[in-house]
Formats: sequence, C-alpha cells, structure tokens
Amino acid sequence: MSKRRSISFKIKEKWKPHLVFAIFAFLLYGNTLNHFYALDDVMVITNNRFTQQGIKGIPDIFKYDSFVGDFLSLYDEDVSADQLNRELNYNVGGRYMPLLLVTFALEVEFWGKEILYPNSNNKLRITGNPFVSHLNNLILYLFTTCLLYVILCRLFPFDKDKKWYLSLSFISTLLFLAHPVHTEVVANIKSRNEIMALLGSLGALWFTIKFFDTNKYRHLALSGLCLFLGLLSKENTITFVAVIPVTLYYFISREKGLIAKSMIPLLIVTALFIAIRTTVIGQIDSSKMSVDILNNAFIYTTTGESTATVFYTLLLYIKLLFFPHPLTYDYHLHHIEIVNWSNPVSIVSLLFYVGIGIYAVYGLVKKRNIISWSIWLYLLPLSIVSNLFFPLGGALMAERFVFFSSLGFTAFLGWLIVTCAPKIHFSSPSEGGRSNSKITRYFTGAVAVTILCLYAAKTISRNSVWKDNFTLLTTDVRTSKNSAVGNNDAGSQYLQKAIYPDDHNEAQLRNDYCDEAAQYFKRALQLFPHHVDATINLGNLYFDCYKDVAQSLHYFAMVIPYNTIRTNTVIHSSKQVLNATLTLLDEKQINSTPEEIIRSCDELLIVQPNIGEAFYVKGVIYGKYLNNFELALINLEQALSMDFPKTANFYEYLGVAYGFSGNLSNSIQYLLKAIELGSEDYNTYINLGVIYRQLGDMDNANLYTSKGNEMKERADSN
Repeated sequence: MSKRRSISFKIKEKWKPHLVFAIFAFLLYGNTLNHFYALDDVMVITNNRFTQQGIKGIPDIFKYDSFVGDFLSLYDEDVSADQLNRELNYNVGGRYMPLLLVTFALEVEFWGKEILYPNSNNKLRITGNPFVSHLNNLILYLFTTCLLYVILCRLFPFDKDKKWYLSLSFISTLLFLAHPVHTEVVANIKSRNEIMALLGSLGALWFTIKFFDTNKYRHLALSGLCLFLGLLSKENTITFVAVIPVTLYYFISREKGLIAKSMIPLLIVTALFIAIRTTVIGQIDSSKMSVDILNNAFIYTTTGESTATVFYTLLLYIKLLFFPHPLTYDYHLHHIEIVNWSNPVSIVSLLFYVGIGIYAVYGLVKKRNIISWSIWLYLLPLSIVSNLFFPLGGALMAERFVFFSSLGFTAFLGWLIVTCAPKIHFSSPSEGGRSNSKITRYFTGAVAVTILCLYAAKTISRNSVWKDNFTLLTTDVRTSKNSAVGNNDAGSQYLQKAIYPDDHNEAQLRNDYCDEAAQYFKRALQLFPHHVDATINLGNLYFDCYKDVAQSLHYFAMVIPYNTIRTNTVIHSSKQVLNATLTLLDEKQINSTPEEIIRSCDELLIVQPNIGEAFYVKGVIYGKYLNNFELALINLEQALSMDFPKTANFYEYLGVAYGFSGNLSNSIQYLLKAIELGSEDYNTYINLGVIYRQLGDMDNANLYTSKGNEMKERADSN
C-alpha cells in the first residue's frame, strides 16, 4: 500500500508542473484566440499564393523564398516567381522558412474556411482560420515551455526535500512563459517560426543530453532531426550548434571528444540546410542589396555609427528584459536613431557586454556556474540577430529577436530568486533569532509571484493590441511616432477604413479617417522623403478621399522614377485616375482646377512619356475648359499616336478639335469613328451635320442633324 502511494505521489509530482504551465499559458494567451490576422500574417497566410493553395502549394513553398508567394499575389501580372526569388534575395537578404509555411498550408487545407477580410468592400475573401492558427501558436508555445522545464530539471536537479514549485527549473520556466517580450511571438501568427525554431533547438539539446545519459545513437539521430526541423522554421536555430556543446560542457560531460562526436549529426544537418537554402535563394550578393534605408537601416552609415547603434540597441534589449515597457512591433529608423560613439548609452552598453563576455569566458574555462552559462545562453542566440555581423533589414531591433536569448535571462532571474531570496534571514524570538525557513520560503515564493503577476498583467494587456491590423498599427504608432514605417502602416489602416467602411458608423467617420490617413502618410514622407509606399498611398488617398486628381497624379509621378517592383502598378493607378478625370470634371465632383490637372499631367509625362491617357485629358481640358483649340489638337494628336484604349468619346473630341482647326475631312473621319464605336452623344451627330453642311453635303447634313435632334429629344424627355 505504501509503495502504491509512493508511485501515485511521484506521478502527480511529475505532471503537476506541466498542468500549471498549461493553465497559466491559457490564462496569459487565451485572449488571443478570438483575434484576427495581423501584421506579417498577410505575407505568409492571407496573401501568400502558395499557402492559400493548401497542400498543393507545398512544393512551391520549398522551391522559393518564403515571401515569393505574397509578392506573386501582388504583382502576378508583371513578374514571375523566379524573378521575385532573385529580387527578394537582393532586397532583404532572402528568407527561407518553409516548415512555417507548410503549417499554414495544412491549416488552410484542413481547417480553412472562406473569410471576408475587414474593410475590403466585400471583395477580399481569403481561406483561413485565425482561431486555429492562434490556438496552434499557443499549443506550440506550451510544448516549448514544457520541454524547457524538462531540460532545466535535468541540468539542475532539485532537492526532493524541497518544494518543486520553489525550484530553479520551475520558477525560471514560469518566468519564460509569462515574459511580456514574448507577446509578439505568440500573439502574431507569423512569428510561430520563432516558437518552432526554439522547439526544434531545445529538442536537439534534449536528445543530445539523452545520448549522454543512455549512449543510444538513435538519440543523436533524433537530435539532428530536431535541429533540421528548427532550421527549416527559421535560420537562427543555427546558434544552437554553439549553445548545445557549451551546455554539455557545463553540466553533462567534460569529455571534449565525446562532445565533438555528439555534434556530428548537428553539423551534418546544418550543412545540408545551408546547401538547400543556397540552392533555393542563391548566394547573397551584398553589392546588389537594397540601398533603401527602410530595407537596410545601415546602408548610409559609417562603421563607427553602425557599431555604436548596434550596441545602443543591445542595451535596449537588456532594458526590455528587465522592464518590458513600452512594447511595439516597430523599431525602425527614427524610432531608434543612428548614433555614434559619443553617445553614452552605446559606451555603457559596450562596457557591459565586454564585461559579461569576459565573465562568460572565465566561467567556461574555470567556474562553469549557472551565471556564466546563462550569459552564453543569452549572447549566442543574440549574436545572429544583433545586426553586428550583417544587417537584418530595416528594423534595428525587434522583440521577437530576443525570444531565444530570453532563455538565458529567465534562467538567470530564476537563479537570483531561488538563490538570493533565501539568504534574506527572517528570525523569530521563539527560534532564538535563528532564520525562520518557513518565512524565507514564503518570501521566495512572494518574490516570484510578484514578478509573475506583473509579467502576466503586461502580457495580457499587450495581447489585446494584437487583435487585428487596425488595432495594432494605430496603437503602436503612438509609441513609434518617429518611424516612417509605422506612420505609413497606420495611415494605410485609416485609408482602408475610409474607402471600405464595414458599417454605418465607420462610413460616418469617413472624412476623419481620410484626414488621419493623410496626416500619417505626410509624416512618413517627412521622415523619409523616398518612402515608396507612403507616396503611392498619398496618390490613392487624394483621389479616393478628396477627388483631387492633380495631387493624386503628382504623388504617382513622384514615385515612378524610383523604378521599383511596384512601378507598373503605379502607372496603372495613374491611368485609372486619368480615365475618371473627365467624368468628374463634367459632373463637377473634382477638387482640382483644369490648370492644376494639366500641370500634374505634364509632371507625369516627364517621368512616363508614353501615357496616352494624359495627353487625352490635356487635350480635352484645353479645348473644352480653356478654349485653347490649338493646344487641344496638339495633345489629342499626340494621344492618337499612342497605344491605349480609345473610346467613342476620344474620337468625338478629336473630331471636334479638327473641326475647330478647319480640317473638316479629318473631323468627319473621327466623328464617324465615334459613331462606329457606338457613341450615344447626340452632339456627335449634330456636330457631324454641321460639318457636312459647311461642305455643302446637305443630304448627310440633314441625316445626322435629324438623328442628333431625335436623340436630344429622347434625352430631354427622360
């Protein structure tokens, strides 16, 4: 009976911590389950052509850069997948995380349902299931947490005489689970790659430890498999090729030969992954990398400025780990400024990191204690995302970048709580001034609970911001108010609501949304005058919100010379605006004067001389609104020589212009062309009758005049 009770007790003790983790995880992140897609989810799920195909898209997921599917959906008429594969490599260094996209493709295949995207005028329908995606993120995060606990229990076995919930392993794992800096990773579906990468990395560490414990080679094979799956999720898994041997040397074995032997499968799968990645997206050619500071924040900085700024951000990571407020998705340039070595924060950061680096090396060689190991666990994963060795893109830092490294921080913080709190002695008279172990234990628990409560409150409140794009982007722009990226993102959300309101309340706020959007776009351009997206968005805004054709064309003309992958889209948008201009002028629903429109057309034609629609609009305005028939004919003749869709109205205006110029034969030719194309404007027939009368052809004059008058009477009667 006693033996059964003992077994039952051990089983309960084993699963109790994991039950606590599960309950706590759902308390922390349960409020994300009703969230929609947000931020980069569009690139890997909702707008990714390969992911949206479900299982059918998996071959292409492995074949191309992970963002090709998204760009194909945007520019499928202009570029091929192979061209995009090359362009993405040059612009952002390439991203290859196919296993992440495979999980999304499987969700689309098995749980996907048609979803109407918010503020899309009932037009943008996607296949997906954000509830399932958020739930999977939470479950994978929980699995990662539980595996971390198992590993820490192996590395730091706790005294069975002490409470398991006061152990270093349990407290450190809870701190990791609750840390608010992880909200971006868990609440943002796309950041599942961080969770999967860490899960694979920890799996590789665990099975390597199991090899040392059992001497069974299947564990080495499993460690290699886990690391490979992690690498296919995100490249920074590669840092565990260094973390694992360091951990083994600290806590498992000092036999360097055996450690080297255990690393063989890890090195093999790493080489295999690098070969696959290189084959798919090619070698990164630094000479062809983007010169856009939104994609490479350090492109115009000196080496001194780059390193000083990197160390500035590295100290911000420490600050966020100790005091995770405020949090934001946006750490682009100007939210964080480029600094040089005269900045005291950079100097303090350099001294701090040199100091902990020296201590880590000393600990590895001499002491092998948890403090120095936690430093290695912090520094090694951080190295690859620090921007110190190569630029990561436009963001100078990101909360998700410190996800791996937070392992070291929470291990250290757990050690502080477990080790230092008990050293605070609480004595009582009944014990002769001796330390009261019970009170000390309560105090240790109170410290841990206080920190966890603060973490939990921040995590839960921060999760609510990740509800959807509008909530996230319009909230975080208040924190990252000097970021061109953040201002453009916020403006885009307001513009979307203005153009495509989802309900009556949003429709009533249309003008306010337009004004907010314009303010954010202009702020983005003030911060970065060559911001392509903000310039295009202003072009769209001035037409869609204000019907200001001149300003719309002005911004489109500004962006065309940048010759980006979006140039053809901008030209197409310009033509759409021009095609609507004459109707808006006729209906007096335009906020541009004829002279302003002509100037903007000239601006557009300077950068793109073959837009026939611009010459057409100029010709009509000169003739119909400014009574300059000579310039009207010049522009209409120029338009005639160009390749663009020419309507009956175009030939009517051209015929009239020839009539005013005295070229009656050409006038008749193009007026007849307008009638041939189905012109229903009675003026076309009446004008044709007038010209025939001038030529003495009374039969045709009477025929077309009569027809025109009949059409006019019908129009008037209606």
